Amino acid sequence: MQFAFAIPFKPRSACTDWEQAQANLRRTIGSVRGAAVTEPAIVAVACHEEPELDLVSRDDVHVLPVPFAEPTDQWGGGRDKANKRRFIGAWLRQALIGDEAYVMFLDADDLVHKTILEHVLANGHGSYVVDHGYVFDVASGLLWHRRQGFHRTCGSSFVVRFRREELPSSWEDTASPFAQFGSSPDQRGHPDYDQVASELGRPPAAVPFPAVVYTVNHSESLWGAKSGGRRSSSAPRDFVWPAAARRILGGEFSSPDLARRVAGAGQVTRAFARASGARLRARVQAG
Repeated sequence: MQFAFAIPFKPRSACTDWEQAQANLRRTIGSVRGAAVTEPAIVAVACHEEPELDLVSRDDVHVLPVPFAEPTDQWGGGRDKANKRRFIGAWLRQALIGDEAYVMFLDADDLVHKTILEHVLANGHGSYVVDHGYVFDVASGLLWHRRQGFHRTCGSSFVVRFRREELPSSWEDTASPFAQFGSSPDQRGHPDYDQVASELGRPPAAVPFPAVVYTVNHSESLWGAKSGGRRSSSAPRDFVWPAAARRILGGEFSSPDLARRVAGAGQVTRAFARASGARLRARVQAG
């Protein structure tokens, strides 16, 4: 059974910081490689302009230039992402060695746990959802554990098994099962992928460990728009202390550069206190 990571990469024209976007992608691919030590994986990156991958560019990474125009308005980003994902699906339809493959929908700035492939392939479910994972605030250096509903926030939270004939015939094929895992504004987005998978007869099994790190508050992050600028966990117990955070990011997610950016104990303590105070005030206001 093959395993593929489908990564739509936004165009330079849509980036605030093209160099940062490329660096994020290189880190994401490095994380995937950490998960593909014992089980091989395909990495497919759909793009308008080929990113500089330098040392991470090998045979397992396939950079796929797309034939359609770049997005031109605020709604174009979602459509561009869905188009690129279908382009990857159509390429996989031709590239698969066997008749089935697992595909993980992965954003170009998120990280995967080193055992995700092993877990998926060992258990053989029709789909998987990452219901709890980590959020790393790059600006503050804080890591916290979102213990449920992670897939409602982070798009890198779903793995689905597809037969070859379920993959799109082209990027314009919106009728295939693969294409139902789309993006707003035209389709249901990642918060509804569990429903989409169930409708396709493969209800998701929850991955029993935090399998993804959602990186936020860097120059290319959409976190501010999604969260209203919130930069900390709402539950104090969810903060990860520095030694554990460095071990998690560097060891479990193969990202030593982010491990070096983890905040010190003082910053974590202050964030913990702020979150505790906010929860106490909310309880008082609720009566």
